[in-house]
Amino acid sequence: MVSYPLKKSKNFLTKVKKMLNSKPRFGLLGYLLRLINGFVIFALLGSYFSQWISPQVFWPIAFLGLTYPIFVLLNLYFVLHWLIRRRRFYLFSLIALVLGFPIIGRYFQFGANSTFENISKPLKVVSYNVHVFDRYHSKYDGYLNATDEILKIMETQSGDIYCFQEFFHQTNNPKHQNLPLFKKTLATKYSCQQNYSSRNTSLYLVIVSKFPIIKRGTVEVEGSPEIFGVYADIQLSDSIIRVYSVHLESYQISGNYPDMKSGYDLTSEQGQMNAKKTSVKMAHKFKRAFVARSQQVEALKKNIDNSPYPVIVAGDFNDTPISYAYAQISRNLDDAYQANGSGTGQTYIGPYPSFRIDYILHDTRLINYQFETVKVKLSDHYPIAATFSEADLNY
Repeated sequence: MVSYPLKKSKNFLTKVKKMLNSKPRFGLLGYLLRLINGFVIFALLGSYFSQWISPQVFWPIAFLGLTYPIFVLLNLYFVLHWLIRRRRFYLFSLIALVLGFPIIGRYFQFGANSTFENISKPLKVVSYNVHVFDRYHSKYDGYLNATDEILKIMETQSGDIYCFQEFFHQTNNPKHQNLPLFKKTLATKYSCQQNYSSRNTSLYLVIVSKFPIIKRGTVEVEGSPEIFGVYADIQLSDSIIRVYSVHLESYQISGNYPDMKSGYDLTSEQGQMNAKKTSVKMAHKFKRAFVARSQQVEALKKNIDNSPYPVIVAGDFNDTPISYAYAQISRNLDDAYQANGSGTGQTYIGPYPSFRIDYILHDTRLINYQFETVKVKLSDHYPIAATFSEADLNY
């Protein structure tokens, strides 16, 4: 004879076993969420491939690289959602996130600046897209011309080598002869500069250095009139390095776009037509920039590979840390931010959302001892600075 408590326990176990063996029933919402989750997973996996597939081969995949952080957050949401619902479907998003775990370090760092008071022969490199000294965009801190303020900030950095992009200089106008002003104030006797825009002869890529420059050069895509990089072979105390200041192709989308500010009335036929036209125009701009950067990257990488000296590549890549541009240029180089950066490392602070698009990459023989993102709003970019030791090159 079975006692009542034991019989009740057996009935309970039978019900649990039957429930576990039965197929789960999903409602319409459950199937819809799984469909959305599947799309989010494949989009995240596609963003991983964007760093290896050239936009010249398949440019739409570069869009997934831009949206990588969004799909990371969405997959995290679905992991939590399915865990709370006790569904094994969470494993798919979790696996997708684990596969891309090494990439997270390109987007976020906790900061681990080393103590470098006793470093032998410190070498500090500063890079800054000065955005034409804010001459045409006075909305950031109200400066009609931020040249003096930018110069003061650069002076406090006490750098040995400075790399500037979108540097405004007019040789024939005494009021805007900014290059000699910067060289004098920053105590950088040597310089390498080149106008890089066929549309504006006052825009320069610049390198100024406290150490002698023994050779100067430019980087461009063969057959193109546009220059996107300059380099200088710099004689340090006991060694020579090659430093690049680069500005890769931008999307050339103005923050004053009317549609960006007010949007369209999508309830009207005219509003829908205008929105469609703008979407097509924006897509063409993105495609052009993706393809142009991939061509520039190939030219830059070829120059780097042929350098007889260790290299430091600094500048505005106009692309994210998971992009084809970043992945190809950083191959066989170290990223100073990943060694000692802090937080998201955001460098673009213009009208559109962005993370890190300015970088200081360096030869693996150099060790980064300090990295800083200087939080000053005098341009649509933050300046960045990295400290190395020349002694590391003496091997």
